[in-house]
Amino acid sequence: MATKTIVELRDDLDGGPAQHTVRFALEDSVYEIDLNSTNRDKLVAAMAPFAAAARRVRGAGSVSVGAETPVDARAVREWARVNGVHVPARGRIPDRIIDEYRAAGN
Repeated sequence: MATKTIVELRDDLDGGPAQHTVRFALEDSVYEIDLNSTNRDKLVAAMAPFAAAARRVRGAGSVSVGAETPVDARAVREWARVNGVHVPARGRIPDRIIDEYRAAGN
């Protein structure tokens, strides 16, 4: 029996379909929010004056603030294979797949 897992982004503000996942940082926290194009444009417009006056920090994107405990990549890949979720055989496992793995109780 085959299983097909479909991940559908929903706008975190209005619950409708989302086209973008936006990551941003404020003080010592990094956030992600799923937004449709209209809400993404509103967020970008609201932050634009602050971003224009700010200094860009190089290399900070690789720093994980409050990162969760790492998962066993081999276990995630095996779970994905059994559940019909496509995952690269090598390299970094996308966050959305790790989120699905954890949501499944692993």
